[in-house]
Amino acid sequence: MTKTKFVYNEATCAYEPVIPDTKSRIFKALAYLLGATLVAAGMLFGYYRYNPTPKEELLKSERARLDMHWQLLQHEVKLINHTLAELARDDHELREILELKDLPEEIRTAGIGGDQLLNDLQQQNLKFEELIVDTYKKIDKVKAQLTIQGLSLDTLAKYARERDRYWAHIPAIQPVDHEDLRRFSPIYGMRFNPVLKKWMPHKGLDFMGRPGVPIYATGDGVVVLARMTSGGFGNLVEIDHGYGYRTRYAHLNKTKPFNVKVGDRVKRGQVIGYMGTTGRSAGVHLHYEVLKDGVQVNPMGYFQLDLDTESYHKLLKLAKENTQPLDY
Repeated sequence: MTKTKFVYNEATCAYEPVIPDTKSRIFKALAYLLGATLVAAGMLFGYYRYNPTPKEELLKSERARLDMHWQLLQHEVKLINHTLAELARDDHELREILELKDLPEEIRTAGIGGDQLLNDLQQQNLKFEELIVDTYKKIDKVKAQLTIQGLSLDTLAKYARERDRYWAHIPAIQPVDHEDLRRFSPIYGMRFNPVLKKWMPHKGLDFMGRPGVPIYATGDGVVVLARMTSGGFGNLVEIDHGYGYRTRYAHLNKTKPFNVKVGDRVKRGQVIGYMGTTGRSAGVHLHYEVLKDGVQVNPMGYFQLDLDTESYHKLLKLAKENTQPLDY
């Protein structure tokens, strides 16, 4: 109920109601509305200060999700860098094994590119610009390092395959099985020929055994000669191994000398012929030579490391028992 305001009228000696004019009524209404608005605004401010709006809740949830993804991204970058470091160590060790120079550090670490894209990002006035640009730089650098590391590993793989091929082709095993070996002559170089009564070069090693003992190729290669010769070697097989290496296998068996022919590709350990005593020979044996760039070298260094301790000691014993080659 609206309260009525009264004033005392001395003329009439009575209380009379005060009737406000229109201006007063409007001012009073406005004051009431303003007060109500202020109270309502204060109440709303207080409520939403401690109770976010649905939109704010959605944005807050989205921000939390983005923060989580950001942290995961940073973690992934760290893991990739760790993996890159391990690859670099493996790469370095492989280069040492293969006797290759290491990659220069400035190439391995890789400078970053993408300057134009970085400039574009910086001109967009993005929020958290520093974090975004810094992460982009890290990712860009990782991509460059991965590319370089991949190229390096490809190079190492190709070089390793070539080294495997090289090791497969050089003479590296004994041409006669130890089980078939009866005697061995280690004489290499000048020696006195007891038949011709003069000093002559002996540019190979002699392996003695029974007639028909298998003779093995000491490395991969191509047969370039397999026939009877007139120079004292008798039945002779010669293999070109590439890389400047050739091997000769002389005095092979008369009735069954060859197991290969010219042009055949042979593998290390493949039977190429059989032991005999053709040519200028004082007994059944194999005369074995290794040539490097057309010059005979001592074959001992090309199979000695391939022997186990027991076989090596047997070879030494056989060498002591026989000090003369069987070629003349």
